[in-house]
Amino acid sequence: MFKEPPPKEDCQICFQPMPFSSGMCRVRTTYMPCCGMTLCEGCVFAVQAEMDEGNTKRWCPFCRIPIPSAKEALQRYKIRMELNDAEAFYNLGLHYRDGKFGLTKNIKKAFELWERATELGSLEGCFCLARSYYMGVGVKKDAKLGIYYMTKAALRGVEYARHNLGLMVVDKRLAMKHFMISARAGYCDSLKEVGEGYKAGLVTKEEYANVLRATNAHVMR
Repeated sequence: MFKEPPPKEDCQICFQPMPFSSGMCRVRTTYMPCCGMTLCEGCVFAVQAEMDEGNTKRWCPFCRIPIPSAKEALQRYKIRMELNDAEAFYNLGLHYRDGKFGLTKNIKKAFELWERATELGSLEGCFCLARSYYMGVGVKKDAKLGIYYMTKAALRGVEYARHNLGLMVVDKRLAMKHFMISARAGYCDSLKEVGEGYKAGLVTKEEYANVLRATNAHVMR
């Protein structure tokens, strides 16, 4: 339960480590349905700025395929899904949830796509299932299933899922173990909880110092 998560994958352009879940640890990521790559938004924005200035063509920062229209993007998702690309299922689920690319908002369809994404190994898909079950969004509320998927996502590295487990645990010392893991992965909200644990005598000075150094190492990259 309290093993450290696997190493984070690097952005294939800048080679900086990316979070297991987009938006965590102050880093957002973008999925490219043309090549199936997930890139940090810093690299995507940098290429976008060059496009806006007319210095480069309007293409994918990684594979150099032209940026598609909404209709073409959906077709690319379908191609990636035929290849069992877990992240294609997950991201298309987001678009159904938010009603993007001209799609009608459909949380039930989004949930079905996240189920398939999770089966194929998507960590964020697993986390979306956890939230859906725990909060009863798009599916009948089932706290036990929510905690099951939350735990599954946390064990595989999703920082916010690990943080949530810490919030759910009644035993404060066990909660601190969860918070220290997600804080070491760069999740600052967990670092705040560890700080409170230190003040309450639940975390030693050495543990707090080690966690603080690890969090800063991620944030300062």
